[in-house]
Amino acid sequence: MRRLSIFLAALGLAFLFGCSAPSGSASNGTSAKNGGSPGVLHIALSPSEDSEKMAVGFEPIRAQLAKDLEMDVKVDRVTDYSSVIEAQRAGKVDVAWYGPLSMILANQEAGAEPILIGQEEGKSTTYFSMIIVPANSPAKELKDLKGKKIALVDPGSTSGNLVPRMAVLKATNATAEEFFGNVAYAGSHDAALLSLVNGNVDACAIQDITFNAKCASKEIDESKFRVLWKSDPIPQSPIAVRKDLDPQLKEKIVQSFLAMDSKGVKMDVPGVGDFQKFHRVTMDDYQVIAEMASALGLSKNDMGK
Repeated sequence: MRRLSIFLAALGLAFLFGCSAPSGSASNGTSAKNGGSPGVLHIALSPSEDSEKMAVGFEPIRAQLAKDLEMDVKVDRVTDYSSVIEAQRAGKVDVAWYGPLSMILANQEAGAEPILIGQEEGKSTTYFSMIIVPANSPAKELKDLKGKKIALVDPGSTSGNLVPRMAVLKATNATAEEFFGNVAYAGSHDAALLSLVNGNVDACAIQDITFNAKCASKEIDESKFRVLWKSDPIPQSPIAVRKDLDPQLKEKIVQSFLAMDSKGVKMDVPGVGDFQKFHRVTMDDYQVIAEMASALGLSKNDMGK
């Protein structure tokens, strides 16, 4: 957990966006204190997969949202979960699509409020964390990975860090750093899988959404890998707004998402899900994630508070 604490303590440091300074008024998008023209809503997508692929997949949603809100909607590219949190804390991002853990941290650090969750067709509003190994790996259970190399995703990732860390603690009574021979953060789910494919690690943590998509698209040969461990259901990644966003604008955003299925909007965002519809959520829906973060010792002090 030392590495996790060091990383999260950097939340108040450099802002890593490569986009122009956001703009708008408190009632029409990003706070006017940041300068620029009013009427721009800034959205950030947490980097669970390649940011370009995510932006392309999100485009139909962005376009419909801009139409419904009658304002410009821009998607800001980010490099990691902490960048999204810091951006929302600084008032540079109005809406963010977080992972469950990064949303908990964003709520503590920036007052971010979850408002929506996606549901895939024929599925519940949950997903899973998995630890994958090569098909020929001698490991049969988590304990068999002692001293091995593992690729995690990002310190702010739920399925790629928090949940597998909790599983290791329960199974071995040791932290990931104590149990594994080497723990590395790959930066995204597809990058963690690539580390395993290339033989750089003995195992990787990944969400089932990304792994199943890579197998379905034949980007990887499913027969060459095996699911060693799979978590209990995790609540889907939420869409959250900054704490001081105008209430009327927030409700318009909610209504736009809730109506997208009836308007035939394609809602397939790589690394997040191919959604059929959206539902309202609150912080209460993520209590289980908050409890895991607490059990692993995460606190406001870990985020530089």
